Amino acid sequence: MRATLRHSLLLLLAAPLLVQAQVLPEFNMSDTTVTICKGILLDSEAGPGGNIYGNNEDFTFTIDAGSTITMVFQPTFCLEQGYDRLTFHDGPTINSPQIGPVYSGVVAPPPIVATSGVLTIHFVSDQSVAYCGFEAQWRAEAEPPVPPVMSIVTPPACNSSGLTVGFSYAIPCDSIAAGAFGLNGVQAPEVISATPIACSGGSTAQLQLGVDPAFDRNCPYTLSFRIGLRDRCDSLWFFTLTAQTQVSTCPVQVEILAAQDTICAGDCVALRADVNGCNAYTYSWNGGLPSVAGPISACPTVTTTYSVTVAEQGTGQTATASRTITVIDPQIIGAPTTICQSLNAFDLVATPPGGWWEGPGILDTLIGTLDPDTAGPGLHVITYTLPGGCAAELLLTVDSMDAGFDVAACPGTAPFAFSEFSPQGGAWSGPFTTPNGVFDPSIIGSYLVTYSAGNCSDVLTVNVDHVMANTGLDTVCQSTYPFDIPVYPFGGRWRGAGVVDSIYGTFDPDEAGGGDHVIRYVMQGCDTEFTIHVKPVDIGGDRSACPSMPAPYTLVPAAVPPGGTWTGDGIVDADLGTYDPVQAGDGWDQLLYFAPNGCVDTIGILVGYTTLTVDTLFFCASDEALLVDESSTGRTPWDGVWNGVSVTQDDEDDWYFDPGVSGVGAFILVYAANTCSDSLLVLVHPDGLDVDALTVCSAVDPFMIAEVPPGAMFSGDGVSATGVFDPAEVGEGEHVIYYEAPAGCSDSVVVNVLAYQEASIAGVQDTYCSNAIQVDVLLDPPGGVFTGLPTPSFSPSTLPDGAYTLIYTYGSGACMSADTMTFVDHPALTTTVTVGTPAICDGGGTTIAVVANGGPPQTPILFNWSDGLFPVSTQAVSPLVSTTYVVVTADGCSDPVVDSIPILVHPPYEPEYTFSAQQCWGEPGFALGTVAAAGDFRFTWGTTTPIVADSISLPAGSLVEVTVVNEDTGCEQDTLLRIPAWPPITSLFSSNPEVDCVPWEQREVTFIDLSNNAVAGYWLIDGDTLPYAPGLDPSYDHGVAGYYPIELVVWNEGGCRDSMRAEICIQDSEAIFLADVFSPNGDGNNDVFFARGNAIGEMELAIYDRWGMRVFTSAQPGMGWDGIANGSPCASGVYVVVLQATLLDGEVIERTHNVTLVR
Repeated sequence: MRATLRHSLLLLLAAPLLVQAQVLPEFNMSDTTVTICKGILLDSEAGPGGNIYGNNEDFTFTIDAGSTITMVFQPTFCLEQGYDRLTFHDGPTINSPQIGPVYSGVVAPPPIVATSGVLTIHFVSDQSVAYCGFEAQWRAEAEPPVPPVMSIVTPPACNSSGLTVGFSYAIPCDSIAAGAFGLNGVQAPEVISATPIACSGGSTAQLQLGVDPAFDRNCPYTLSFRIGLRDRCDSLWFFTLTAQTQVSTCPVQVEILAAQDTICAGDCVALRADVNGCNAYTYSWNGGLPSVAGPISACPTVTTTYSVTVAEQGTGQTATASRTITVIDPQIIGAPTTICQSLNAFDLVATPPGGWWEGPGILDTLIGTLDPDTAGPGLHVITYTLPGGCAAELLLTVDSMDAGFDVAACPGTAPFAFSEFSPQGGAWSGPFTTPNGVFDPSIIGSYLVTYSAGNCSDVLTVNVDHVMANTGLDTVCQSTYPFDIPVYPFGGRWRGAGVVDSIYGTFDPDEAGGGDHVIRYVMQGCDTEFTIHVKPVDIGGDRSACPSMPAPYTLVPAAVPPGGTWTGDGIVDADLGTYDPVQAGDGWDQLLYFAPNGCVDTIGILVGYTTLTVDTLFFCASDEALLVDESSTGRTPWDGVWNGVSVTQDDEDDWYFDPGVSGVGAFILVYAANTCSDSLLVLVHPDGLDVDALTVCSAVDPFMIAEVPPGAMFSGDGVSATGVFDPAEVGEGEHVIYYEAPAGCSDSVVVNVLAYQEASIAGVQDTYCSNAIQVDVLLDPPGGVFTGLPTPSFSPSTLPDGAYTLIYTYGSGACMSADTMTFVDHPALTTTVTVGTPAICDGGGTTIAVVANGGPPQTPILFNWSDGLFPVSTQAVSPLVSTTYVVVTADGCSDPVVDSIPILVHPPYEPEYTFSAQQCWGEPGFALGTVAAAGDFRFTWGTTTPIVADSISLPAGSLVEVTVVNEDTGCEQDTLLRIPAWPPITSLFSSNPEVDCVPWEQREVTFIDLSNNAVAGYWLIDGDTLPYAPGLDPSYDHGVAGYYPIELVVWNEGGCRDSMRAEICIQDSEAIFLADVFSPNGDGNNDVFFARGNAIGEMELAIYDRWGMRVFTSAQPGMGWDGIANGSPCASGVYVVVLQATLLDGEVIERTHNVTLVR
């Protein structure tokens, strides 16, 4: 045997689809047994592409695969027809049942299927010619291997770092790797090493696992191991083995878990007792907390220490833990709840110190100075906040009370009513004042007047005097700093352009602008006008510049009035007012503009890049809007513009960012000024997490506890700082995860991790054909829910045909795993046998056929017939004796169907016949039929009207068809018989010439013999008897015109006679006869042209050539022309004959005739 490896394509037999390229072992035809499931079989050489196989070969090659084997031949197949042959046998020897006929020639065998699991191939070649040979591939599908049972030899001790694992049978050592093992359970450790124990022959039944960290909890754990096992055909099957163990030797330990140790008064914290075990425990808390593990919501009002004692049921072990929760409770001390608006500013007091104050009217956030008049009337919330976010609130009501500003009046003018007070409905008191607020300014002086309403009062001053002031004010430049106009008495109201404070008379030349202006000072009962001239000068206000701006550039707005000169570090052209910030350098650059009118205006330009010293702002989603100014962002310069989500500008041109509008997320704010910009990141974190508790499976991938913007911190078991939680890291159990954002938002969530085990289904093929086998579905791990069939054990033969989806689920909730497998149970292959005629007569034939139904669709059906029949479904057979044909029908899926078809061949029989003696044809005769065999036989004679009888009378020589039917079997024979007779005698002749009446010139008549089967006889002609001899034709000249009789009498060898009679007519002769042709060539025949006639008495005969020359004349009836004229032979041609004759009876005849002379 020669075994090599060849690259070839593994073919699926059910359909010619390429599915996988494999390296298959190759074998040559030899006396060999192999036990592999896939391979290539060649002839004794290299197959059709190599040398021819040898002479006198007799090899038996056996494949023992243990399951159904299918062999497929390549199309090129050539054996010497009839002399070299292949046979196939479903079993271990050539005596096993033969599959199909003997194969020879150049047509490749169809797919060969051996259902016994053993296929034997027998090849024989003769002593002479050899051909190119064959190549075939075989394949067998084996049952899946049975996986071993895995167990943990000894439960791990507390703080143990290893496990000893055993198997019910040895497994390959090279299948053992740490990555193939996994532990599930509460905070289950990781398998970090796997070492075979006593590996012998490449296999072991025990191994040692190393784990990290060590087992430190009294909990159950499930060990899983994914292993690949090969079946008999070397196909790899994967199984997940599981084994359970329990740690029970660890001392009980408990820890109180809390999201935070410090809370604000009024807040609550979740407490949970975390025990290092998975047994049943009882819990006893102080502080009236419920007896459960938690989470328990604790809401202390003061700093409190909580403790819990746990007891392990069954062992009685106990453990105690405690944790102090610090309560921060800031208090505002001694503050009133209601004050008058007219009250002077005062300082608020709070404990503990170190916080800050916020709210309407707060003038100093650190000291807590509150001005009621600044707060204004109404209900206000004043907040005192400590670092960490704990705060106290003061609800403060400010009652309205404002007598208004001081008033000035001219003496002696009419009384007037106060109008700038609030609230309404109070009472007035004071000199020259009525209770309803009317004052009489009749006397010069300064008077205090009180306005009272409810529990509040306020005072104002009324100044009564004549106006004393210089009403002609000096000329000023527009750039002059605002100033108060001096006047007495105080308390009037100022009106006019440039007045920026109507109480104190503040005048701003820049606000008034250049030109002459009239300012009025209005008192009760009188007013005074002031005049002032403002010389215009205006170059705008302070601004900023970025070094990257295009420069130099002209300053805007343009200087008013024009024509002045500029000075400053960045001034490029003093007359044009062009400016270059790079020239000026970073920092403030003071510019002076000297106007032609003598005025000078000044501005400052802050040169520098736009910057933000704060790169990130943190918010909680519920925080109030933040003023984004220099203090909160460090922005420079002051005159830029903010852009970004949720950035707005109010009426006072202040910019705010509102997290309540933006929502949770990360946002970029851009601050731009003078073509330069900078940006900062805004992170708005949620106030809390969306869920309080999660249940997850230990097998899920690490996931985010919550999607929050960066910057937030997560802490707890199994969670990264960014919030990625790994269930596999912490294992089974409850775990508290804490969330805290930079702006103070915080929350916690309890994650319950459930142990995960992967469900799997095995042991089921994808196709059945109602086979009578028992299939046990392998479900792993045990204890799950199986659906798709009533039980996980079935026989395809009892299942309704169709597709089945098997689902096995294990676990529940988020830790549920499932495996699905689909198989199809096709109808079993069934056959219907049809027989043309089950019983046939000797020499007859019939058809036998097998019609296959069921089985997988589109699957080739194989027919293996006995008696060397070709493997097709329909056969035409002609057995010589009664035979039972056997056919095995298979589709490669169903159980093969065996059918037997008996064909009965009736025994033959031979009819015998007796005839009448040989007689003359047509005389009475008969035939008699008999059959010597047993049975009833019917003779039917095929006459015009069929006759059913043993005998029949017919004329001798008759042909008759007789059908002999065996009445018992229906078999019949047809025979053509003739009644014995001498050969039929027929007298027959014809005459020559054969005309109605023979011309006189042809009166010698020849009689032609046409008789049949005549051996003797005689002719009788006009009374004369002539002898008859077969084949001799007599001639007869009657000599006279008229009719004469003729008769032929003949007989055959049996003396049977026949005769024929006829009558011959001879015409009378013509008076003159002229020939048409003559040939004077000296041969003695027709050499002379005559005018013939027995009755000619006299005549004149003249002959002329074609030119009218007379070449011959004669007056004697017996004298004719010999073709000579003037002593010379005349030429061949047509000559004209002119005849005048007188007959003996005196009749005169004249004739002209053409005669042809032929030389």
